[in-house]
Amino acid sequence: MSTAHPGTVMVDRYRLVQLAATDLAAAEAWEAHDQILDRPVRVTFVDGPYASAALDAARRAALVADPRLSRVLDVGSTDLGTGRRSYIISEPYRGSSLTEVVSGGLVDAQQARAVVGEAAAALEAAGQRGVHHLALRPEAVRIDGHRVVVTGLGIDAALAGVDGGRDHITGAGAAAADARDLVALAYYALTARWPGDSLDEPWIAPDAVRPLPAQRDERGVVPVSTLVPHVDAELDSLVRRTFGSDSPDAPTTPGDVVAALAPWGEVSVVAALPQFVQPSTEPPVRSSVMGAVGTGAALPGTPPPAPPVRRPASGRIARSAAVGGAAGAAAGVAAPQSTQAIPPVAAPTAAQAPVPPAQATAAMAPVQQQPAPAQQPAAAYGAAPAAAYGSQAYPTAQGAPVQQQTAHAPVPPPPGGGEPRTDTGGFASSPAPKRRGVNPTPIVLGLVVVLVLAGALWAVSKVMSPSAPSVAESPVASEDAGGGAAAEEPTDDESSEPSETPEVRPVISSGDQLDPEGDGQHPEAVDLAYDGDPSTFWYTQWFNGPDFAGLRSGLGYVIELEEPAPVTSITLNTNSEGGHVEVRATSRDKPTDGPVLAEGSFSSETTLDLKEETVADSFVIWVTELPQTRDKYYLELNEIVLS
Repeated sequence: MSTAHPGTVMVDRYRLVQLAATDLAAAEAWEAHDQILDRPVRVTFVDGPYASAALDAARRAALVADPRLSRVLDVGSTDLGTGRRSYIISEPYRGSSLTEVVSGGLVDAQQARAVVGEAAAALEAAGQRGVHHLALRPEAVRIDGHRVVVTGLGIDAALAGVDGGRDHITGAGAAAADARDLVALAYYALTARWPGDSLDEPWIAPDAVRPLPAQRDERGVVPVSTLVPHVDAELDSLVRRTFGSDSPDAPTTPGDVVAALAPWGEVSVVAALPQFVQPSTEPPVRSSVMGAVGTGAALPGTPPPAPPVRRPASGRIARSAAVGGAAGAAAGVAAPQSTQAIPPVAAPTAAQAPVPPAQATAAMAPVQQQPAPAQQPAAAYGAAPAAAYGSQAYPTAQGAPVQQQTAHAPVPPPPGGGEPRTDTGGFASSPAPKRRGVNPTPIVLGLVVVLVLAGALWAVSKVMSPSAPSVAESPVASEDAGGGAAAEEPTDDESSEPSETPEVRPVISSGDQLDPEGDGQHPEAVDLAYDGDPSTFWYTQWFNGPDFAGLRSGLGYVIELEEPAPVTSITLNTNSEGGHVEVRATSRDKPTDGPVLAEGSFSSETTLDLKEETVADSFVIWVTELPQTRDKYYLELNEIVLS
C-alpha cells in the first residue's frame, strides 16, 4: 500500500498534490510541485524487480534533448516512512493521449501522418543517442495542441522487463521494433485497432484501456484501405509493407518511417473532426448601415454638418451687438443711435446660399476678417472705446440685409418709483415657454372610477342572483320521495371519473459490467452500450472457448432505469453470433436471482421478448455461453434498446 499522500514533501523539495493516471502496473504517478523552482512536475514511484533498471533507463533518457520527448528532470530514491522507494521526476503530462483522442473519434489520414511523423522524428533523435523506446503504444503518445510528446522513453520498457541494454533486443532490432510500433500507431489512429504485439501483458495495469486487436486474414493484418475508404495510398502501402505476411522492405528504423511519411502538415486534433463541427477560422464580419451609403453621402434623417467656427483675433466670441451698448452705458457714455452699417465682407465659397441675419451670426461661417480701423468712432459699433467686445467687426453672410446697430433706450421706471433701467440686450432673460399638452391625471382617475363601479355592480349582481336549487328540493328528488323510494347517493367510485395514469417509458440511467468471478470486463467502455451510437460498443475479454475456458460460469451487464417502468422486450444490437443470454429483473448484487424472463442466442439484432410485462428499475443481461466475434469467443454489445 502506498505511503505517499497529498501534501507529502519528498527530499525537501517536491510536494505531492494528487494522484495521476498511469497504465503501468509497477508504477504510481503523482502530480507534484517543485518548491525550489516553483514549477509543476510529475513524480513516478517505480516498484518491483525492475525498479533499478527503470532508474538506469531514466538516466539514459535524460541525456536526449528533444522537445517531442518528455524530459526526465531527476532520479533517485527516498524513504517515506516504510522503506525506500525509487522515483523519477519528469515534466508533467499535458494534453490527451492518443487513446483519448481516438475514443472521441477516428483521426483522418493527414493528422495520423502528422502525429506519427512527429513521434518518429523524436524516436529517431533518441536512437542516434542509443536510446530506444521498445514499449511504444497509444498511451505513450500525447497530443498537446499542435505539439506531439512521446512519454516513457526507455523507462516503460525497463518496467516491462524489455531493456535494450540488457536483453537480446539491441541495436538494429530495437530500432526496427520502434519503427514497427510507429506504423501500428498510424493504423490505430485510423481504425481504432492495434496491429502490433498484444498489449494484454502483466506489466500494463489491469484497469488500463487496451485497444482491440486488428483483424487479420491469410496475408496478415487487414489493410487500412479495406476498412477506411479513400485512405492515403502512402499510408496504406506503409502498413502493407510493415504487417504483411511477406514484407522484406518493412521500415527498419524510425528514420525510415519519417522518410515514408514526410512531408506532413501541422498537428491539430480539431482538424481530424468532421467539417461541420470544426470552428470557423474566419473572423466575424460585422455589417453596418454605413456600408449601404456611398462615400460622402449622409444617411436619411441625418442633419447637415455645422460649419466650423472661426474665432476673432482676440480669442473671444461676442455674444450680441447689444453687449457693446451695455458696456457704454455702464461707463457713463451716451450711445447715440447710429445707422452706420457693418461693412459687408466676401463669402467663403460661391456655393454657400444666403441666410437670414439671425442665422448668419449663429452659423459663424468662415470669412475673411476685417480688422477695425485704429481711429474708427466707437458709435459705429454702439459701444464705448473701452468696451472689450467692440474691437472686432463680425461679418454677415453675402447677400443678407445690412444689419444696423442702435443704442437701446432706457426702460421705463418700475411701478413705485426708482431709477430707470437700461435694456441689457443679449443678456436680457425671458420666461421659458409653457409646454402645451394633455394632463393624464384626470384620465387615469376616470378609468379607476369606472373600474371600481363596474366591480361593485358585478358583486351586487352576484349577491342578488338566486342560488341553484339543492338536491333535496330538485324535482327528481321530489319524485323519488313521492314514490316512496329513497334516492341513492352515488359513491365516490361512481362519482369520480377515472383519471388517466401518465405513461412511464423505460429510460436507461446507467449501466455496468458484471464479472463477479473475475477482475472486470472493460469497465471503461460500459457507457458505450447505451449511448445511442450503434458504431460504438462495450466488449468482454476473449476466451479460448464458449464456456469461458472453465474460468467463469457467466458474466453480464446490468441496466438501471431512471424510475420503475414496464418493459415487454429488450433488443440487443451486437457484432456477435451464437452463444446464450438470459434476462432477469434483478440487481447487480444478485445477478442470477429471480426467474428468467427471456433467453436466446446473439445475432446482429437480438430481440428478447419477456414472458409478461415486467415493471422494474433494474434488469440484468446474463451471458452463460459466449458468442463468436471474428473467430474469437467474446461479445461486442453495440446498443441496448428497451420497449
